[in-house]
Amino acid sequence: MTMAVAGLLYLGMFALAAGMSRHADPLLGARARHAALRHPARYGWALVAFSFLIACLAGDGGRALVLWFGLIPFASAIILLGLSYRPAVPRAMVPVAMLMVLLAPLI
Repeated sequence: MTMAVAGLLYLGMFALAAGMSRHADPLLGARARHAALRHPARYGWALVAFSFLIACLAGDGGRALVLWFGLIPFASAIILLGLSYRPAVPRAMVPVAMLMVLLAPLI
């Protein structure tokens, strides 16, 4: 379930970054003003909370907590470095993160 937790954290951090006016245009481009994306920060916090829930239910409490806190900077670093150097990279990783979440129960 580590894959699902990592994917959910990435999607959550992406949504949190897209919720900031400074990062919305580089991350979302023309879709930044779409009505469904009006409050991406809310979706981001929900995804981060859901990833924590999945981590706690999948493993023992202490190990899952350390795993979750360890994956937060990893997911955030991809977005941070992508925003700094190539804004297309965080956008391209969204489908990969979705695949990670969907394929995690099968692996």
